Amino acid sequence: MLYNKFLKMHIKTSMQYRFNTLFIGITQVLVNIGEVLGVWILFSQFTSVKGYGFYECLLMMGIVFTVFSFAECFARGYDEFHMLIKSGEFDRMLIRPVNIHYQILGSKIELTKLARMALGIALVIIALVNLNIDWSFLKILVLISSFICGITTITGLFIISATISIFTIEQFEFVNIFTNGAKETAYYPINIYAKWMTKIFTYVIPVACFNYLPLSYLLEIGNVPMWLCAISPLIGIVFIVPCIIIFNLCLKKYKSTGT
Repeated sequence: MLYNKFLKMHIKTSMQYRFNTLFIGITQVLVNIGEVLGVWILFSQFTSVKGYGFYECLLMMGIVFTVFSFAECFARGYDEFHMLIKSGEFDRMLIRPVNIHYQILGSKIELTKLARMALGIALVIIALVNLNIDWSFLKILVLISSFICGITTITGLFIISATISIFTIEQFEFVNIFTNGAKETAYYPINIYAKWMTKIFTYVIPVACFNYLPLSYLLEIGNVPMWLCAISPLIGIVFIVPCIIIFNLCLKKYKSTGT
């Protein structure tokens, strides 16, 4: 497969500066550990937030770290799409007989994000070990689908950012409010925020569909119907579909920078 060649190329590039890659990965892990310590300090003063304790929020953080890192690793091409336009590389992509999304995905793969993804998985495991969850086959499916939903949601946000870059050329920093904002928001139960904010990160950007709602089903807490919490990741996964459609439609309006 062509993507395997892209992946091998990025691996070889990273291994050319292996110590730099290693230190970047370690730095990212240390930063995220600092965020975990911040949450731990918070819960050392408060026993719970809206029924969620430290390990419940640790599970949320673990999922967030994992899905964000995965998306940043393998879908970074969309997040840095404006650089492809400015450099003229995107013009070359358009004349190649290969699907444009395939090329964008392969244009940038940041393997340093795998270290943070490993941290996220470790946090999820630690949280699950310390939580008293009555497991069933359906709950396992809901947990797995929440990871898939998170990856598609963040990738969808990157695609929206790339779509805006078609018209602005430069990256529109306003989009970072939703990408990075979604990350910070998802560390805690979404029902602790103002109603307008809760609605945005549930119905517009389905952050709650890979975090708060499926975890409400796993932990059997909250006042949202359990059946709705169980299917919420499936609803959130669909978010990426309109993102791709809008990108393809806006691509017809693309004008080269002449680079």
